[in-house]
Amino acid sequence: MSGDSSVSSGSQVLDGMLGGGYPTNRSTLLTGGPGSGKSTLSMQFLQAGLDAGEDCLFISTEQTIGELRQSFADFEFDLHHENLSITSIHAGAGRTIEGGEDDLTLQTLTEDEDGEILSQGFNPPFTGEYIRQYLERFAPVDRVVLDSVSGLSVITDSPQRFRRSVLDLIRFFSDEFQATSLFTAERTGDNEATNALRFTTHGVVELTQRNVEDDPHHFLRIAKMRGVDYDRREMEVEFGSAGLRIAPKRRSQPPELKDHRHRPIGIGGLDALAGGGLVRGTGVLLEHDGRANLTALFSVLLKHGLETDDRVVLVPTIELRENRTAQLLDGQGYDIENVLETGRLAVVDLVGTWNDDRPNVFTPEHDHETVMNLLARLYDDVEGTIYSLVNADAMVHTLGPADARRVRYFEESELLDPDSALCHVLNPNTVEDRIAAFYRDSAEQTLDTWVGDAGLQYIALRKSPCGFVGTTSLVEYVEEPPYVRVQHPPQTRENPYAEANPYAAGDDRME
Repeated sequence: MSGDSSVSSGSQVLDGMLGGGYPTNRSTLLTGGPGSGKSTLSMQFLQAGLDAGEDCLFISTEQTIGELRQSFADFEFDLHHENLSITSIHAGAGRTIEGGEDDLTLQTLTEDEDGEILSQGFNPPFTGEYIRQYLERFAPVDRVVLDSVSGLSVITDSPQRFRRSVLDLIRFFSDEFQATSLFTAERTGDNEATNALRFTTHGVVELTQRNVEDDPHHFLRIAKMRGVDYDRREMEVEFGSAGLRIAPKRRSQPPELKDHRHRPIGIGGLDALAGGGLVRGTGVLLEHDGRANLTALFSVLLKHGLETDDRVVLVPTIELRENRTAQLLDGQGYDIENVLETGRLAVVDLVGTWNDDRPNVFTPEHDHETVMNLLARLYDDVEGTIYSLVNADAMVHTLGPADARRVRYFEESELLDPDSALCHVLNPNTVEDRIAAFYRDSAEQTLDTWVGDAGLQYIALRKSPCGFVGTTSLVEYVEEPPYVRVQHPPQTRENPYAEANPYAAGDDRME
């Protein structure tokens, strides 16, 4: 038996999602509708064991051995492997020693059996005890598949007794066989077999089907895996000759194609989510819903710009009015008088909340030419790098959508150098859909933060050349610097900059 903490599922992507594979000597439920790939993924798991020299057992409760071989005929699975045992068990009318002619009995079939277990034409009752007693002949094995547990539901009419029977079978495979086991079941809301296994198995993997733009697609997600920091994102599933191909292997471009720089801003979870920090030399968009608290994040962004760049250009939101910005900077150890006086901070106030008598505070006329000329001068005054934090809402509302677009193009095409940073902040609910779409389209990296119905704040990476695209992390506020904490992505996921991506190892063939 394996001494490792996990065994391969037969898919490199699924292994990566699970942090190595299915937990050793534990049970996992594969649930899904007809044709979703449950049996295929189960046999893929056994084939991985056979390839590793392990002993494997496939138990079917719904197909004969001939039907099983026919269903796998289009795949590369080695159903004649010397280390693979296949048996079929099901309930059927027959004679028991204790009862009459029409009792529900255990019917079995293997390669060299005719289905009769007891002599004199008798079969044992279809109970969990006799099923386990029959299966003992196959021990020991390293991997077991039971496809499907729905075929065992006739053991009893009592949901509680059925759950106990399933739990006994799980313990039988784990304790007596010392095996890693997969159970399959139909995914329906009132299916007793599925509901029983959801509570009793160590993990649950869901396979689903739905249309995308009227085309049918298959999906996989891990719904539960005790003790594992697993990848919760949904993946696509394709059928190939080697089994199920799970994709994508990565959601951001590989390191060989990256043409950008990035720097950590000092919030560990956010830097990890973004693949090492916010990108440089291109646009970043921070979207919010108007309910999310941004002040602590703004303070970290301002501190980051003052620490790493020669000048911070701030086009403030209403939230970043003068006295509030002074308070935020003070909390990060900066004096607003000093950073304005020295030109480390320059403010382009379009909303009228700053005193323009202060040095390096500007309140330009609301036309795009004036704003672009002012921005160009602020960039030209500094020989080093610039960090720009821009309130896109203010640009749109004061200049109009068309001129706001002109300024946005100008910032990136004429002002931004490869080492400088440009971050726009936008509440898409306050602007037209097409202007919100424009800002998303023009940004290379997009983060979205919002407050859910339960009052919890989250942040998600929607678009990026690096990082964990599609991942959502909790945002919370703490009493010590940097005053905001972002939940780290699960550590089982790929390092976006690693040359060896655990999701992409091997081939996952689709021939």
